Amino acid sequence: MSLALIDTNEVHLIGRLAEEPVNKIMPSGDAAVSFRIVVRRPPAAVRRQSTDSLECTSYRAATVKAAAGWAVGDVFEIHGALHRRFWRGESGTRSAYEVDVRTVRRVSRAAADKPRRRPATTGVA
Repeated sequence: MSLALIDTNEVHLIGRLAEEPVNKIMPSGDAAVSFRIVVRRPPAAVRRQSTDSLECTSYRAATVKAAAGWAVGDVFEIHGALHRRFWRGESGTRSAYEVDVRTVRRVSRAAADKPRRRPATTGVA
């Protein structure tokens, strides 16, 4: 069996933008955008929680630029890979999973009564 079949890390999500995207400037000077997508759990997996809120990050210039026009509630289709990120916190090493976004496509816009604004920008991520 080919390693390509054994080791596959592909994520396909369709969900709503949970909060405004945040632009980041990395220590290298590269730009990135981070955002959260809310997706429903499959019916068989629903117990107490029926949705998941997933952190997504893209370093692709086109996505960073496009995020300026996104609004909470917009629906997106995302393809990427799941990554685990580590950092040192006050209580020791911490980690979190995030989707490294390869492609993103807006499927539909949120209701027109919600105001749109530019993503917030932070310094170092």
